[in-house]
Amino acid sequence: MISSFTHAQLLPTWFRRVSLLGAAFSLASTMALQAQTVRPFTVGNYVVVRIGDGSAALSSAATATYLAEYSPTGTLVQQVSLPTTDALPNLALTASGSATSDANLTRSADGRYLVLTGYNAPVGTASVTGTTAATTNRVIGRIAADGTINTTTRISDAFDANNIRAAVSANGSTFYAVGANGGVRFLPLGNTGPTTALSTGTPTNLRTINIVGGNLYVGASSSNSYGVLQVGSGLPVAAGQAFTLLPGFPVASGPSSFSFFFTDQSPTVPGLDVVYVADDRTPTGGGIQKWSLVGGTWTLNGTIASATAALRGLTGKTTGTVVTLVATGASGLYSVDDAAGYNVAPSTATLPAALVTAPTNTTFRGVALAPTATALAARSAPGTSEAALTTFPNPVQQQLTVRLAAGSAGHLAEVRDLLGRLQCKRVLPVSGQLDLTALPSGTYLLTIDGKMTQRISKAE
Repeated sequence: MISSFTHAQLLPTWFRRVSLLGAAFSLASTMALQAQTVRPFTVGNYVVVRIGDGSAALSSAATATYLAEYSPTGTLVQQVSLPTTDALPNLALTASGSATSDANLTRSADGRYLVLTGYNAPVGTASVTGTTAATTNRVIGRIAADGTINTTTRISDAFDANNIRAAVSANGSTFYAVGANGGVRFLPLGNTGPTTALSTGTPTNLRTINIVGGNLYVGASSSNSYGVLQVGSGLPVAAGQAFTLLPGFPVASGPSSFSFFFTDQSPTVPGLDVVYVADDRTPTGGGIQKWSLVGGTWTLNGTIASATAALRGLTGKTTGTVVTLVATGASGLYSVDDAAGYNVAPSTATLPAALVTAPTNTTFRGVALAPTATALAARSAPGTSEAALTTFPNPVQQQLTVRLAAGSAGHLAEVRDLLGRLQCKRVLPVSGQLDLTALPSGTYLLTIDGKMTQRISKAE
């Protein structure tokens, strides 16, 4: 008679109850994750990669990964959990608890997405960075401005038995990825096959990557390349791209370069002319380096020194001549202004105290500005009455009309490019019309009263 029982029926009643309870918790966790992802990010906030839930000391094992959104004053706005189990098409994305160079964070060039990398491994997978990529795929996560998580993109032919560290995207449809081996890889969203090895030669050990001014750059500290390098020209998609170390950066050992932030500070130097680079050396030499482009060569102006915090994540925003730099080390989030301008030592010599301290048994990795939506609905601060922001025509050639639910007159309109540089600042008239005739064609961010933002396009 026993043969007529199923295997499940032979299990003790208490075991079946525990199993059912576990399934219920798993379902609840999945539902909670789904609920979290629908909350949009707030423009102007900072997003930090946090590793660990605080329940146990970190190790080299695969660890739960989160995106923590903070206001510029350091207030926690929300915490987004990345998946720890596969729920196809999405894959688990975890990180090593001890690999300090991993889990850098970038914002896509069009501003709409956050991008980071990890491992398709269950929490607790031992020495996850040493696993083979074919069996433990490397994963790229794309998180939209509305909080939607996409972890469908996998890499099985690169960063084998070693770290994947960072990825970036122009518009969320394709990615460039780097790690401790394999150079620069190019692949589409949802990739399941081989990737394109873009780069040739050294260095193969890369730490960070970003798109700036329509070009692709990486950060490195090895193989006669200590600083920032350009990859090919523009945004390459074919193999055979060469690295070019920005002239003036050292070829000898010394700097330990990670993330970087470019800006334009001189009206007489065409294009981007200042770059800040995070350097994780402690107790001396590290911090945020400032380099200016002088006569075609990048010159080190000085360093915002950090004796205790090993800085690896870095982003920033520019308002006139003031550059606000936002950096992360393992134990904290930092914010510091440099108001000195082009080719001058930073106006702040020493990194201030942390804006936010990482909770016990967790660590901070990369940082980026919060993403924006193509047509972001009004995200008003508490106490504001505007319910909607409407603009037309979009694309615009000359006059952009701005409509607010409470009327347009008297509201401050600011137009910035995708590097955060202020292009236009006006108080709106009753008609709500904003003259953008003088702007070159391109994509911009319109912000009203510092609270509501929409993406606009300027046509020829």
